[in-house]
Amino acid sequence: MSPELLAVTAATGALGRLAVAQLLRRVPPERVVVVVRNPDRAADLGVEVRHGDYDDPESLVRAFTGVAQLLFVSSPELAPPRRVAQHRAVVDAAVRARVDGVVYTSFLPIEGLFEAHRSTEEALTASGLPCTLLRNPFYTEAFVDAAAGAEELVHATGGRGLNTATRADLAEAAAVALVDPGHRGRTYELTGPLWTYPQLARSLGVPARDGEVVGPMGWLHGLARAGMLEARTGDLRALLGREPVGIEAVVSTPTGRGTDRGQSTSVT
Repeated sequence: MSPELLAVTAATGALGRLAVAQLLRRVPPERVVVVVRNPDRAADLGVEVRHGDYDDPESLVRAFTGVAQLLFVSSPELAPPRRVAQHRAVVDAAVRARVDGVVYTSFLPIEGLFEAHRSTEEALTASGLPCTLLRNPFYTEAFVDAAAGAEELVHATGGRGLNTATRADLAEAAAVALVDPGHRGRTYELTGPLWTYPQLARSLGVPARDGEVVGPMGWLHGLARAGMLEARTGDLRALLGREPVGIEAVVSTPTGRGTDRGQSTSVT
């Protein structure tokens, strides 16, 4: 009997690559398949590469054929209508290809950010596919990268906490959920250790002050100031079997920071 195939979509993105690496620590490479829009970018992953484009439903059906368990990494598309259409194409293709189960990287419920993910979660439930929902937070690396090199850390959080997590920890959690059938049918809300901007400033060795922050980071700071990023669970710790990595470790380990600037501000 052939071994069950485990597939990862969007495997050339920052999270997907880390998830593949974590899978290869747990299963032999012949069990891992990556589904990507541009196969040339996945040649270095050391596993079977299949073409699958979220905007090309038939390519997804072909890519998912023979796959037992699918790690469905959410699209980086920010426009809700297109993202919803892409995600529904993935779910429909998984049904048509007779995939046995899906692990989906969703997002923590935050008003204005969760709607596309809610639609996808509902589509997965309606499909009848056994699924595991991983509701991820913002990436810790996004905030550390944005602060790197600052002589003074200006923030608009009011000193409130942020419940971010590292890409590496979230990727490891996804690999665990994909490999272990005991996680089927469960929803996990994944949060790392709470941290504050004054704490980040101390780790960077710079002063911090409350002030005006504009642009996307200002919006994120507003969420924090409103207390919308302080909810915590033990789900990430439970999946990892250890404490998630905190802000100080990210600051002190440059190789642990995010390198994909296109996904640097969120996992939505």
